[in-house]
Amino acid sequence: MPFSTKVFFPTLLLASLLIVNTAHTNEVIVQGLDVVGGSPDMPMGQGGSNSQSLLPEDDLLSDDGELFGAEGGGYLHPFISISGEYTDNLFNLDTAETENFLTTINPGIWLALPSRKEIPLRIAPNNTSAGGLQSSLDDFVTFDRMNVYLLGSVAYKMYSTDSELDDWDGDLEGLVKYNLRTGLSFQVVDRLSRGQDRFDVENDSIEDKRRFYSNFFDADGDWEFTEKLRAKIEYSNFYLDYTEKDDEWLNRTDNAVSLYGFYKYSLKTSLFVQYRYVDVAYDVSTLKDSDYNFLYGGFNWITTDKTAVHFKLGYQKREYKSPVVNSLVEASENADNTSWTMQAALDYYFTEKTKLIISVDNNIEETDSYDSLDKVVLAGNVHYEQEFKENFIGLCDFRYENSDYTQVRREESRDDDRFYIRPALQYVMQDWLMAELSYSYDTRSSTDDYFDYKTNTISLSLNGAL
Repeated sequence: MPFSTKVFFPTLLLASLLIVNTAHTNEVIVQGLDVVGGSPDMPMGQGGSNSQSLLPEDDLLSDDGELFGAEGGGYLHPFISISGEYTDNLFNLDTAETENFLTTINPGIWLALPSRKEIPLRIAPNNTSAGGLQSSLDDFVTFDRMNVYLLGSVAYKMYSTDSELDDWDGDLEGLVKYNLRTGLSFQVVDRLSRGQDRFDVENDSIEDKRRFYSNFFDADGDWEFTEKLRAKIEYSNFYLDYTEKDDEWLNRTDNAVSLYGFYKYSLKTSLFVQYRYVDVAYDVSTLKDSDYNFLYGGFNWITTDKTAVHFKLGYQKREYKSPVVNSLVEASENADNTSWTMQAALDYYFTEKTKLIISVDNNIEETDSYDSLDKVVLAGNVHYEQEFKENFIGLCDFRYENSDYTQVRREESRDDDRFYIRPALQYVMQDWLMAELSYSYDTRSSTDDYFDYKTNTISLSLNGAL
């Protein structure tokens, strides 16, 4: 079935729900370190963090009994970001490094009912993650009867090294949430993206540029049937379609079902268990079709007004459907890959002006390399934020990522270590206008020297948002 047909129905469903309720209208998304599939950094108004705070917001507590509440902050939020970026290694290669100056113009608009100052949900699809997300969507907590959110943005990219590289990315996403007085709530989320994999040794030219369309759809029902107990069921679909014939081996459709059970131990502590099943079906590389089974346990703990902890630990098993794949590598080479899996996050506010966020993830993921079946990814992120003055803010992001690939050929091996650091300074000139200067250093060291690289990037952007 062609891409346009397979993404049309969930997108149309969401759009129709939004159109019915668009009497009023509201911002854009922080993406983390792009491994496969990504978007430009979010413009002003979304903060500089790769992770949403786990601490509760005071302005969420509004329940006047009306269908649409009033949180303030405006219904309609246009934004625009203009940036210039110099890099000394555009294609992330170990040799034949190419300098480039990239100009990006990123306009967009978002709307929300009831009116809001911040977007209600951050959706960051990751093409190599089973189900399309590296971690679960954060719960959108609201006491309004109905919430509606829609965002659209386009990023025009112009390269100095070769105008044939010029292109554009785009995102359209939305959310509808309805809360019943009985404690039952329903939520529908959809995100349609047009993007490009970051340049790498396996797609390092105009001809090899990996462009894709993806659609992430999610629907859940959540029931808080007592003050202490809560349950949720969730279904999601992730569709990935690369535009070039040489990249068809990456095309796939993931269907996932999750069951959750929550126990509210105290006002500050809640415990949960989760089971998740994901069916991964490739369009062309059908030998890599597989089933994932996850079993998690964890807790959310808000210790003080300054500290919040989220922890999730479990077991993950990927089982290939084809016996042919199992004969390609021995069990010790993870043909049927089994791994522990973890997601952990710590938010700590030293003061009102100083914030630290730490997160760690470990998961089996789909491969981004033609010679591999899958990879086990262990990743750690640190985000530090310091407000020097009311309009002058310093940020620093650090990421470490280890990717252990399951190679098709037993005699080959690939284990990558990637380090990324990005310090930045933000200067708020007006309530609606902010400038940012950043530097990033990105390096990868692999057991296969072919994949090594070092890249330096300097970026200056001007961001406006209303």
